[in-house]
Amino acid sequence: MEVPEHIVERVRMLCLALPETTVRVDGWAQSFDIRRRSFCLLAAPEDPDGTPVPLLVLRADPDEREVLLATGHPYFASRSGPDRLGVLLTDDTDWDEIRELVTESYRILAPKKLTALLD
Repeated sequence: MEVPEHIVERVRMLCLALPETTVRVDGWAQSFDIRRRSFCLLAAPEDPDGTPVPLLVLRADPDEREVLLATGHPYFASRSGPDRLGVLLTDDTDWDEIRELVTESYRILAPKKLTALLD
């Protein structure tokens, strides 16, 4: 269940650019946190054929989450919570969209003092 290195590097670059982000790594995922709360989880569970499928789980505004879920692939409802959005990372991934989603997820959890640094 290993995430390809080029995807790890892109996600790390996006997340670590945000103020006071820390990383927790365990055997199956990397969690990018603000004040010990995860705003982005990177993992690669296996599909039925045993192929790793890289994905992100992010916090999302409820209205935006519903719009993205209605579009379907690559978005899916995460079982992590009602405010979570899953995104499959493929060769066709729109990394500008991922940057926006990661930043919005961060803004949901970060204190106002830190989100002000983004504006």
